[in-house]
Amino acid sequence: MEVSYTSGAFQSIPYTGLRVFFIGPRGAGKSASINTIIGRDVAESTSSLRKESTTKKMNEYLDENQNVVLVDTPALRRSVIKELKKEFRKSDILAFVIAAQRLQMEDESCILMVLKDLKYLHSRSFILLTRGSNIVDDNNVFNPESNKELYRLYEAVEKRYVVFENRNKTEKERKLCIDNFLSMSREISFNEEIKIEKPRVIDRKLDRKLDRKVRIISFAAILPIFLGFIMRSYRFRTMCLDFFNALGSLLTFPFR
Repeated sequence: MEVSYTSGAFQSIPYTGLRVFFIGPRGAGKSASINTIIGRDVAESTSSLRKESTTKKMNEYLDENQNVVLVDTPALRRSVIKELKKEFRKSDILAFVIAAQRLQMEDESCILMVLKDLKYLHSRSFILLTRGSNIVDDNNVFNPESNKELYRLYEAVEKRYVVFENRNKTEKERKLCIDNFLSMSREISFNEEIKIEKPRVIDRKLDRKLDRKVRIISFAAILPIFLGFIMRSYRFRTMCLDFFNALGSLLTFPFR
């Protein structure tokens, strides 16, 4: 049985078991991989004729047979990362999906975002290489050194990856892909859970009070320096003397 939320805002399925987020560039095979694992088309996959991903928001799918929740996400961008940070639990797993082929500029941009903005999730992440048949290595081994950014990600996730083929010719091949995916996910699930800090609740009234205190303290610290500089100025002393002499002359003029 599979359960999915495909309308309205993202809602988390009430489930305490394994949960895996699929992230990556458009057309990488996130939705197709979820369909392969579940065994039927539940996630709307990108057509080869389309330029944009058909996934517009996060959707969850519960696969009771595999005892896992799969979270499909739109093409990776800043807003998706922001949503991911909000929804990611300390026990969740992150699968960065990318096609096992020559990387495009968009793919490299997504890798850099993961390296920079999701650094604290690397210990609970792995690379999911779709279109595994495109790997041309003689030993069918993934070679991340072919791309600088991809190699950095490969090292950041401690060299964890799974080759995944969504166009399997036999059920045996499909089952092997699923077993490799689940084995990697469960292996990571035993890693130490990450610490997720709750965002600080901003008290704007308190912030305004603190701002006023900072301004007062800054002014009090600068004023003596400013006055000392002025008093040491010869021109200022001369101006003061001229002012008081003129004032004295003005006040004593009636008595002359």
